[in-house]
Amino acid sequence: MTNTASPVRAPRPVPYMMDEEQAQLLTRLSEDYADALPGIQARTPQASVAALLHAVIAHQVRRLVQGHRFRKKTTGPGGEAPEDRAEDVAAALALVQVARADLDGLEAALLLTARHPSTRTGRPLLTFRKIAAALGVESDEAARGHYRLKVGTLNASSSGIDGTP
Repeated sequence: MTNTASPVRAPRPVPYMMDEEQAQLLTRLSEDYADALPGIQARTPQASVAALLHAVIAHQVRRLVQGHRFRKKTTGPGGEAPEDRAEDVAAALALVQVARADLDGLEAALLLTARHPSTRTGRPLLTFRKIAAALGVESDEAARGHYRLKVGTLNASSSGIDGTP
């Protein structure tokens, strides 16, 4: 079931995740694209950044496709061509770094969780072989290197030196 109601208010920015300008951009884009993002108020602000970027680019793609020289000239809903919205593109570009930082944090948290001992077996949840497969890297050692880069130094349990792969 899809929620068709517009959000009551834009998500509140989290100050430690983005600066004031980025927070204002996120708020403005949240308001501008509220109809395209019905569930936005339920999301955390940093998670909504990627969804907003998708909404901005979807609008721009429609504009570019409709304006392409090989396409028959058409108009958008209501008989008018989609707006350029240059300010939205600039705002979206400014928010890309927030989305990257959020994804890096999510990746680090997932890697840490993957190597945390299971409550059932006491062994890490995923082996580095499984992590390597999930990340699309070629070896266990590459997965270990990626883990070190994103999470930090391996401890005995997470490194596999305690007998876990």
